[in-house]
Amino acid sequence: MKTPWAAYLVALALLCCPSEPVQSTEQDSVAARPSFHEITLNGFSRARASLPLVAESSGKVMTVSADIGQMIGTQGVFARLDERFISLDLEANRVQQAQIQSRLDYDGREAQRYQALAKKGSASKSRLDELEQTLRDNQHRLDELRIREQILDERLRRTRVSAPVGWYVIDRRVEPGQRVNEGEVLGAVSDFSTLLVPYALSPEQLATMRDLIQPPTLYLPDWDLTVPARIHRINPGFDPATRKTAVDLAIETDLPERRGGLRAVLRLRMPESSGAVMLPETAVEQSYEEFWVTRESGD
Repeated sequence: MKTPWAAYLVALALLCCPSEPVQSTEQDSVAARPSFHEITLNGFSRARASLPLVAESSGKVMTVSADIGQMIGTQGVFARLDERFISLDLEANRVQQAQIQSRLDYDGREAQRYQALAKKGSASKSRLDELEQTLRDNQHRLDELRIREQILDERLRRTRVSAPVGWYVIDRRVEPGQRVNEGEVLGAVSDFSTLLVPYALSPEQLATMRDLIQPPTLYLPDWDLTVPARIHRINPGFDPATRKTAVDLAIETDLPERRGGLRAVLRLRMPESSGAVMLPETAVEQSYEEFWVTRESGD
């Protein structure tokens, strides 16, 4: 009777304690790959550049060509100041130049006659010197008037408050009939042909972006749209409080609307700092809520 009971106990032990899984020697080995996680950074678009519009001369505003949100036209003019008095000074200057030129022509002919008479001894040498000196003085006077004309032309040009063609007005502080002074800010314009999205990246995030094979992409939730971007500039300085670097990404593709304040989401795949790796599910074995991986050495 002892033998059957012993066989029964051995069978019961085998049922309760199954043996470890047998590893197949024919199974191919696999290599562990680095593990990544995705981070999400939010930024908001802004214009590529902005420019204040400053009055370069004093005077009354005659016209304003564009309001906030409007584009600067092909003439590249935001506002015009009163140019009447400068135009009158310019006209008077040209009249004076004509008078001096006429006098120069007459004095030149007179000097030539006296030169001919002086050679024959029929004219006073002192009178010839006097005519030649008058001729030189009038020539200097004409040169001075021509320089004055250039100054007036420049002042006339500066009565037009210029702005780059195609930029949009973002600020307007002047109305027709208002008097402004030289150096006063009349408004501002911005270039939205290229949108910049600023981000603050850690050293690891910046290194990941620089190592991207393809250009980064940005997701625009406002339109459920993903667009390509490029690195516009990287600030060589950094924020000592956060130890992050300012990076501007540029969007140049066509959009339903080009303006500031559009939310842009940047996603980066970062390696796991814990050292975790990726393995196929078939390479991981499980038994009684325990998991393990068998190395090629059998460990």
